[in-house]
Amino acid sequence: MNPILPAVFVLCVVFHSALPRAQAQGLNNPPPATSTASAKSSTVVVVERPSAVLNFVADSSQVGDMFNSALGRFTGQTDVGAAWKSLGIVPADTVGIKIDTKGGQIMSTRRELVNAIIQGLMAAGVPPNQIIIWDKFADDMRQAGWAPVGATPRTPAIKSVIPGTGFDPKNFYVNEILGRLIWGDMQFRGMRPTAQDLMNAAAKAAQKANPAPGDDANAAAAPSQDQTSNKSFYATLLTQTCTKIINVPTLSDSTLTGLGGCLASLAIGSVDNTRRFTGDSTWGDPAVPEILDKDFVRKKVVLYVLDALIAQYAGGPSFNPVFTKSIGAIYVSKDPVAIDSIVLKRMEKWRSENYVDPLGDKASHVATAASYDLGTNDPKRINLIRLP
Repeated sequence: MNPILPAVFVLCVVFHSALPRAQAQGLNNPPPATSTASAKSSTVVVVERPSAVLNFVADSSQVGDMFNSALGRFTGQTDVGAAWKSLGIVPADTVGIKIDTKGGQIMSTRRELVNAIIQGLMAAGVPPNQIIIWDKFADDMRQAGWAPVGATPRTPAIKSVIPGTGFDPKNFYVNEILGRLIWGDMQFRGMRPTAQDLMNAAAKAAQKANPAPGDDANAAAAPSQDQTSNKSFYATLLTQTCTKIINVPTLSDSTLTGLGGCLASLAIGSVDNTRRFTGDSTWGDPAVPEILDKDFVRKKVVLYVLDALIAQYAGGPSFNPVFTKSIGAIYVSKDPVAIDSIVLKRMEKWRSENYVDPLGDKASHVATAASYDLGTNDPKRINLIRLP
């Protein structure tokens, strides 16, 4: 029996059993959250309910209500379908839900939240088979329980970029740092490495790092023929396939960009050849804001929904229960810088309380993104609304 089919069946049942309830109840929220904010401010709505998470498992009924309440407060709409329509969603759209699956089963974007988003999109008239749940690597997605699968008339597609939909040869980001291309990068020429290939490469790297006494083989070796490039190509899902994007990352620290969050998850998950400007080199600054500083990104991303039901402030992105907080929070905004700047302060506080070094400059891309006018990190310009 195909192991994917039970998951698709469950997804289908959840969509159709919960949709009438969402339509019937509406959102019953007050006027738009932006109505009292200044023209230059950004609104962030957060709903936080620790009881929505028990033993690292989210309560689907609570999560759906929490998200719809936050969405309704943000848009000022009393109906879930109308709320999505107010963000520019129309039935003809192909909507991409960008998830984050680097954290495995527990610390990846949670199905309970994605299901609530899908129900709302369907209420706005978007057919399920015009919704695509996607992330960068198929291997990560499978380990997180999001195995790629095709759409049906009643269920959305789940797609990966590598291997899968691939990259757009006409849209790329140029960074002066050269990167060594590997399998999965668009310009890489060659076959996918086998497990033995990876073991041989690791042994070779170890030999170069610790040569035996008198061993001058490294010095005599021929120049490396590794393929390199200063280009990072955008995923076709972002540039061509999807007309609207909803970014749904998780709240975790990152070995690549200091903070995962809204900015880095979308940027690093949308292009190839990223190893050259992440990690100890530059921590994604200014690459992350430069990648997002494209018209097709700015125009297509209609909403950022931060899954902070479980927050991991150290040891991420893989799940480490020692460094987690089950705060049961969901952040909603059109401003990724505002969300990231708010949660970054919370992350630093948790790290300090638990004697973990601060993220500091490792998360400097958040402030840089503000300078690119991707949003604001000025507390005076952020209209933060906390729902009970």
